[in-house]
Amino acid sequence: MKANQKRSIAFIFLVLFSGIIISSILSQLIVGILPDGVVKDFFLTSHSIGWGIQPNNWIELFVIRFKTGIFIDISVVSLLGMVIAWYFLRYFK
Repeated sequence: MKANQKRSIAFIFLVLFSGIIISSILSQLIVGILPDGVVKDFFLTSHSIGWGIQPNNWIELFVIRFKTGIFIDISVVSLLGMVIAWYFLRYFK
């Protein structure tokens, strides 16, 4: 990539979002194709990373009270989808 060419933030987020979609499609294909067993568990076992598990994470603004939280589920298939998205980001210059 030349120094005067820059990718827009919107393009980078679009490619990363497509990686999320690709990993979701891959996980659904694995669910449909592979029988129950160790291999299926390896690909689909995910760990949640995030904030908002505690029951006392309410934000109170006198009139309104709401809960907040965000979680990301990390699995082998989601990492594979992000690698595919990174490859497309490198490929489309």
